[in-house]
Amino acid sequence: MFPLLLIDGYNVIGPVAPPSRGASANWLQDERQLLLNRLSEHLTDIIRSRTCVVFDARNPPHGVSDRMSFADMDVRFAVGYPEADDLIEELIFQHPNPKSLTVVSSDHRLHAAAKRKKALPIDSDVWLDALLDGQIQMAKLPKATSKRKRPKQSDSPSGESSDEAALSGPTLDAMLDTEELQKWLDQYGSD
Repeated sequence: MFPLLLIDGYNVIGPVAPPSRGASANWLQDERQLLLNRLSEHLTDIIRSRTCVVFDARNPPHGVSDRMSFADMDVRFAVGYPEADDLIEELIFQHPNPKSLTVVSSDHRLHAAAKRKKALPIDSDVWLDALLDGQIQMAKLPKATSKRKRPKQSDSPSGESSDEAALSGPTLDAMLDTEELQKWLDQYGSD
């Protein structure tokens, strides 16, 4: 299955500066793992299953040649490519329906490649900030994610009808399903 979300991994990590002396020799692997953990925490199951994260191959994890799965995400290392951008470009051009593809990178070359195929390019920092704020920015959400039930009138805290609540509240795609909401409430509490 082709991805709907294609992430330039080290480009997302890019704003992180190399650590000062005395820090872990594995800082890059640590940052890579932090990114993968964040993605697994903030993306829904179905979106993770349609996500591909690409890293340069200079430091793939021990025992991994060029591809692995993490939390149902396809994680690739650009083994045999000069850089990850070359593999990402290839994945963009091979995609059978690039209009449904979101390319997360701040690299102008990848933005141009995405635009040529009519995919949606999003700058890494903008996309990650939105994700950490609970918003998943994508050209097309998978069907199971984009279909949300409208709340019944009695479910609306303001007493609005479901049509009024749907029009005045957040978009349906931005809302959490009941299970996700409960997870957040359990973790962070409520007022």
